[in-house]
Amino acid sequence: MKKKLFLLLGGLVLAIASAFGQRSLEIKDITKPRDVFSGKDTEAGIVISCPANIKLTIESSHDKVVDVYNTEDKGEEIFYYLRFETGKRYRGRKLTIRADGYAPVTIMAELNPKELKRYQLIDPDVEFVYGCYYEYRKRGTEYFQQAMYSEAREQYAIAQECSDCPENSGLDVLIANIDSISSYKSKAESAFELMDYELAKEYYGRVLALNPSDESASSRLFDCTRNYNIDCQKNYDAAEAYRYEGEYEKAIALYQKVVDANCQNAVLASANLKALRKDVYSRKQRARAWLYEWSKSAPIGITTGTYKSRVGGYFSLSFNPDLFKAMQKSYNEVDEAEFNVSFGWTVNPVKKYPVWIFFGVGYTGVGEFVDSEGNRYFEPEESTSTAMDEELPVYGEEENKPDFKVYSGISPEIGIAGKIFNILVLRYTFQYRFSVSKEYEDKFSRTRHAIGIGFCY
Repeated sequence: MKKKLFLLLGGLVLAIASAFGQRSLEIKDITKPRDVFSGKDTEAGIVISCPANIKLTIESSHDKVVDVYNTEDKGEEIFYYLRFETGKRYRGRKLTIRADGYAPVTIMAELNPKELKRYQLIDPDVEFVYGCYYEYRKRGTEYFQQAMYSEAREQYAIAQECSDCPENSGLDVLIANIDSISSYKSKAESAFELMDYELAKEYYGRVLALNPSDESASSRLFDCTRNYNIDCQKNYDAAEAYRYEGEYEKAIALYQKVVDANCQNAVLASANLKALRKDVYSRKQRARAWLYEWSKSAPIGITTGTYKSRVGGYFSLSFNPDLFKAMQKSYNEVDEAEFNVSFGWTVNPVKKYPVWIFFGVGYTGVGEFVDSEGNRYFEPEESTSTAMDEELPVYGEEENKPDFKVYSGISPEIGIAGKIFNILVLRYTFQYRFSVSKEYEDKFSRTRHAIGIGFCY
């Protein structure tokens, strides 16, 4: 009896010693949200990685044999790819992972169709699971992805000192990238504080080009874009307001800001800027002019145009007061109901002299009242009526009223204009007329001379 008790106690002691002699493995769930198993629709998968020096055996509580359909060595790690059937019969399934010298690890393996789980096994008691260089480089990369750049740089620098660091590790490039990011961030923050959002956007963009996972830079880039668009619209709206208020210099400065910043409305701002500069230049030159123009056949005339250092244009309108008499149907008083319309171009042949030559083409119309036979109509004078006269039709009733006939002509013209003290404008026009029909050439005077005076502004 004592011998059996001794053997039992001895076995218990050995079991306890064996249990305490085994090390523990730590398992991490590293599944990503978008992981999907690539097998059949009724299957699911598990990927287990561990240091290459640890060999695993895997058992299932619901499967006779675990289907390890692939293993893959990736540097210092080995990956086990497991495939499982899914369904109600596999509820509560557990996997037991065993490795020599380590206590077993158990994980739940209740899987849905197409689900993919990823686990990583490490030995927490080993300082460098994959070697000095790999561990410190890995830590540096983790810090880098979290935008903890000083910590990442420190880990990379330590990795360079490891005895197993390869010659072509590329750590110099990674450290240089961190230094560049620090410089870009500093410049971006300074630009942001100065509200130079376009420059800040450029530097934050450079940061994200080196580290797309930098959430701080990404957030700042969004702020820059938002503030940049707000400033663009503010500058454009203010430029429009100054333009309509006549403060052109202020409007030009703000339009230029919109163009220089390459805002969304830069094209429209550029068009407005061009037109406004042209208008300001014209005002400085006092290029615009209004003149009263007189000629014998059409004594009432107005002409307006631009007289600047390059090519300008003009428009003229003149008429004879008989037009008003024609409207009032004063038949006997309408002698020369003439009106003229013309347009053309102004050219400054010598820039240092305020003298312009202009030329253009126009239309001339001359109207008169005619009777049914086409002759000039004169209204009969009133006389004392007799009994016999009352029975006769009165000349001038509706059926006997005359027609107002217009004779048309083409009127090319040429002339000269000059400015006096950049205030007054004098203008002389010579016009030659061609009747549209030879039948009424005599209705037109062949030539017309006009003199104008006005002011420029």
